[in-house]
Amino acid sequence: MKGTKTSSTRIQQTAAVLQVSSRTIRSMRDFFVDRLGFEIGAEVGNGPSFVTLDRDGQTIMLACRRSFGLRKRGWAAYFWVDDIESLLAEFRSRGAKLKGQIVDKAYGCREIIAVAPDGREIVFGERTETPTEQNR
Repeated sequence: MKGTKTSSTRIQQTAAVLQVSSRTIRSMRDFFVDRLGFEIGAEVGNGPSFVTLDRDGQTIMLACRRSFGLRKRGWAAYFWVDDIESLLAEFRSRGAKLKGQIVDKAYGCREIIAVAPDGREIVFGERTETPTEQNR
């Protein structure tokens, strides 16, 4: 609420949580590890039912759900990076499925989109100096 003070505790990090099914959790885990260069932080349960994946101090979580409304198109997670061209070269060398090339966006980012096995898009963006004129 406006005017309400926040505590002195600072949020240190955030993690996206992707809901996946028992049929897709392994292929999603392998996509992040093999194609995007993440490392497995933790796996819980048989199957597994929950996985954390880490890269460069960032975490994404996969949570297995029996029944849910799964959005399988569009952005599922966004990571800011410091060198989009190097990351693109790495992803290509790993055989990641990419949606197009690097795109300069009006909101001041250069982005690439990796497509997960279930169709969701994992976006990586490098901030540019300033947004383009059309966004001002």
